[in-house]
Amino acid sequence: MKLTRDGWLGISVLLMLIVVTVAAVLLQSQAPVIPYLSTSSDPSGTLALKLWLKELGYPSAESSQTAFEFPQNVKTIFIIQPILAVSEKEWKFIDQWLETGGMVVIAGDTPQSFDAMDHFDFSAAYLKNKAVELLAAAPILSSPSFASKVAIETNFTLKTTRTDFTPLLSADGSPVIVSFEQGKGRVVLSSTPYLFSNLALKDDTVAALTLNILALAGQKGMVWFDEWHHGFQTGSIIIGPGQWLRHTSGGHALLFVVGVVFLALLLQGRAFGRPIPLLHEIKRRGPLEHVTAIANLNRKAGHRNEVLKQYHQRVKRHLGQRYRLDPSLDDAEYSRLFSQYNSSINKDDLLNLLNRLSQKNVSEGELLKLATEAAHWIKE
Repeated sequence: MKLTRDGWLGISVLLMLIVVTVAAVLLQSQAPVIPYLSTSSDPSGTLALKLWLKELGYPSAESSQTAFEFPQNVKTIFIIQPILAVSEKEWKFIDQWLETGGMVVIAGDTPQSFDAMDHFDFSAAYLKNKAVELLAAAPILSSPSFASKVAIETNFTLKTTRTDFTPLLSADGSPVIVSFEQGKGRVVLSSTPYLFSNLALKDDTVAALTLNILALAGQKGMVWFDEWHHGFQTGSIIIGPGQWLRHTSGGHALLFVVGVVFLALLLQGRAFGRPIPLLHEIKRRGPLEHVTAIANLNRKAGHRNEVLKQYHQRVKRHLGQRYRLDPSLDDAEYSRLFSQYNSSINKDDLLNLLNRLSQKNVSEGELLKLATEAAHWIKE
């Protein structure tokens, strides 16, 4: 059975849809995994922490994807390994919330994490030798009881000029996790995010450390995981059909369908050969007629000053091109320099011509005379 042209067209469109679908699935599967997401069950995710805290009486608040905001009844905020910097406007919102008595936990070893810690005058210090365990630096970690050390690796410690902080864990004598009061609230900073990961919480010692940190907030309450600075944000409200087509999945689907239909119509079309030109002759205006028309328009408009100015510039550009003279020089200086390069040119004659070309309100006869003289200089 021989397929018709429409049959082959349908098969081609179907194959194209299959290829696009497979490519989309492959690209989605190869997308990089963002670490420390509260919705991720990967070893580097924090879903285990979120579910565990819920069982312990710390429910998690939902995150908005249209604006950086969280419920005011939240007691603890986790900003773990952000990939986007916190803006000044967002810091103002967090600082106002801290004044009400909440707790902010910032943990990470990325530039964005250290930039967030810089808001509280803390910076990172690189360890020459990677630390493989952290030692308890303060006896306040007792709820629940905590061992004197924990197996957590880190390449960074924290340094600051502040004196009102309490080191919780340290490496090589320098603090890695610190805590301090900020207004009525509290801030906990950690130069390693590992202790909050799904993999780390399998260790009972790390789990006890996490509970001790959470106990610093005081009474139990709602927690909020910052996913806004992990890139989960839509940015702005969709306004108009144009933005709907560009920024929504429905708009993308509609554009894809329109593209497929257009391609089908394009493939279904049949070429009719090269176009045959019309038999009648197309009359076009000659160059001289165009020049004459422009000249008559200038004449009627009285643009004699502009014509003289044009001749003035053309003479200076043409004569000075060979000697690289700047046509914007003063006429007297230009004439003096030109006569030095070309002794056959009389400086006074050239200056006299340039001065007459700079006149204002000349008559039509004078304009023709000056144009003829300028054309003579240009030809020479």
